[in-house]
Amino acid sequence: MAQYKIAVVNSSSFGQVFKEHWQQIEEIGEVKRFMLPTDIDGKSLAKKLNGYNIIIASVTPMFNKEFFDNKDETLLISRHGIGFNNVDIKAAKEHGTKVAIVPQLVERDSVAENELANLMTLVRRTVQSAERERDDRYEDRAEFMGNELSGKTFGVIGCGNIGSRVAELFSVFGGPILVNDPDPKAPAGWLKSHNVERVDLDTLLEKADYISLNASLNDGNYHLIDAKKIDKMKKGVYLCNNARGALIDETALLDGIKSGKVAGYAADAVEVEPVRATSPLLQNDRVLLTPHTSAYTYECLHGMGEKCVSDVKNIVANKPLVRELTSTLA
Repeated sequence: MAQYKIAVVNSSSFGQVFKEHWQQIEEIGEVKRFMLPTDIDGKSLAKKLNGYNIIIASVTPMFNKEFFDNKDETLLISRHGIGFNNVDIKAAKEHGTKVAIVPQLVERDSVAENELANLMTLVRRTVQSAERERDDRYEDRAEFMGNELSGKTFGVIGCGNIGSRVAELFSVFGGPILVNDPDPKAPAGWLKSHNVERVDLDTLLEKADYISLNASLNDGNYHLIDAKKIDKMKKGVYLCNNARGALIDETALLDGIKSGKVAGYAADAVEVEPVRATSPLLQNDRVLLTPHTSAYTYECLHGMGEKCVSDVKNIVANKPLVRELTSTLA
């Protein structure tokens, strides 16, 4: 089995918390962790990973056509996550590389729960007030006025695996829940049983007090939320985004916060990652960012790691892969 060389690329968590996952793939071949620039070009990426025929990949960098055109034989790219925007699936198939992702249910609860936690932290200004208390400034507490969520109207854009769970969590607050999705994946009867109404996007934007972005990113919804869409929203709306940063025009968002149209924005994903301290988003106390940690629960990371290990074992044993994307292409 010495012919297998395994690269773990830009994942700071695989094999760290659950060390047995690293040990299991070490039994198959040589393993090395690579932490590479997120914007590395395809040709340079191929050169860095030359000789590695199995890759366990994070959400970055981009495994694009240029990468595959310059890469020696790669048997597998196993995504340590459910997204695959950073892999050119067509180019992978053309070069005989199989691409597999983690089943969506593995991340469903962790991501949805983190989105609600971030939103509530933003709305109740928990971080700022806790920092003030740490600074021995208890008397400043009246500065940290927030808003209630109970009885308010919630909007969920993208009602798939995670979006549907976010809607379920919102239902605890007792207010109307509006969802917008051209092809909702929720099971039959789900809308009615959770008091959810499916509406067009403009209706959702006009009525919701809290809006959650949970759509997959594709060519048709880049900057889905732009200045015109923000203008349609209620004054004082809160937004949260644990899907993809590029779903929202961040410049328009900051303008909306400045004007008072948007009360706050909580996100675990931004358009360009990693976010550096100089980012205007981090200079605004009405923005709460976390560093793409929605999946960082012990339960979720264990499930993700188990799936990547099984992908590696299956490719070596010439067995079918679960959630193999390249098998779905004609």
